[in-house]
Amino acid sequence: MSRPLLGAASRLVARVSASRFAKPGARVALIAMGLACLAAIGRAAVAGAVATPAAALAAATSASAAAPNAPTPMELPALSSPAAASPAATASPPTSRGPASPDDPVFLNSAGIDDLRRLPGIGEKRATAILALRTRLGRLRAIEDLMKVKGIGRATLRRLRPLVRLDGPGDAGR
Repeated sequence: MSRPLLGAASRLVARVSASRFAKPGARVALIAMGLACLAAIGRAAVAGAVATPAAALAAATSASAAAPNAPTPMELPALSSPAAASPAATASPPTSRGPASPDDPVFLNSAGIDDLRRLPGIGEKRATAILALRTRLGRLRAIEDLMKVKGIGRATLRRLRPLVRLDGPGDAGR
């Protein structure tokens, strides 16, 4: 900034801060900035929540456009159904029905809802949320990505860590 402009700005700040409207004006400005921040946070949260089903629908319709005998979007099941939450949910081979163990882990990047429900504390809602997260990210890159799912914190992750793997033996190249 040039010196005359800088001097004018400092005189303006001194005059405004000496005014009797300085405190109420500052309060109004702070409240307006706080409301603007809350609006931006809310907009980002709503955009993230709305984008997940749209991404799943886009993935399903692009997959149907690539395959000539695939069902049309009108024939696709509703997005709330477990199989439609992720295209990879139907591609996973059936695994044992018992609870997950270190010897029989759940492979997160290829697991379906039934596989994820083998984990302790993971019901249908959290399994669907994990599949939606995997769809949004493309694939999970670290087990810690599970903490982005609502309801999975450090304690749950500590319990799940020995029971999960990112990729199966044949998926390591992806």
